[in-house]
Amino acid sequence: MKVMFVDDDAINNEINKMLLAKLYPTVEVVIQNSVDNALAYLKDTAETNPQKIFLDVNLPIKNGWDFLNEYKTLHLSGIDLYMLTSALDLLDAEIRTKYPEVKDFVEKPLYDYKLEKIFKE
Repeated sequence: MKVMFVDDDAINNEINKMLLAKLYPTVEVVIQNSVDNALAYLKDTAETNPQKIFLDVNLPIKNGWDFLNEYKTLHLSGIDLYMLTSALDLLDAEIRTKYPEVKDFVEKPLYDYKLEKIFKE
C-alpha cells in the first residue's frame, strides 16, 4: 500500500512518516509539500498512485480545495482522500459536501488510533 501526505509542514510530515513506519512498516509513504507537486506526482504514469491521500486544508498558494478541484479532472479511482486540519472549521465542513471523494476530516496531529480507524476502512 502507498500513502501520500500533501502538507507544507516538514516536521508534521516527518512525524507522520515515522508513525506510519512504526504501525505499518510495509506502507510506502510519499510526501508532497505543495498542491502542484502532488498533482504532478499523480499525473506521472511511471508512478503507482497511492491508495490514501492525507491532504492539508491550509496550504500556501493553492490550498486543499484547489487540489480537489484539479484532482476531479484526473478521473482517478481507488484513492481515499482525507482532509487534514488543525482545527475543524464549520465552513470547511460545509464546503466538503461538494466533494464526495473526501471520506472525512482528520484533525492534526495524527495518532495511532486515528490511523488504525482509517486503515480499517
